Amino acid sequence: MRNQGKERLWSWFGLSYASFLVLPRAGMHQMPDDWQHRMAQLLEEWDEAAKVQPDMEFFVQGRANGRIVKIPEWVRNYRRPDLGAWRFFFGRSEGKGR
Repeated sequence: MRNQGKERLWSWFGLSYASFLVLPRAGMHQMPDDWQHRMAQLLEEWDEAAKVQPDMEFFVQGRANGRIVKIPEWVRNYRRPDLGAWRFFFGRSEGKGR
């Protein structure tokens, strides 16, 4: 099927107006090793293809109910991840949300 990848990626964003995809590093490191390997390959492929990237930095803000809020520590802390919170996030355990 022609343009199947394009259509799948376009559809993945749904009807949102999102211009970026943001994934928490700590969460990506909770994924299986094979997934992390494939993700790293895709990111390397992106860097190779995107020869002239904008000379700027981006930052992420958390929002809830239209207000800027602090991003929870368990989402931000990739050096010492809260494994229980990530298991709950991925639906791998029961318990209170963080």
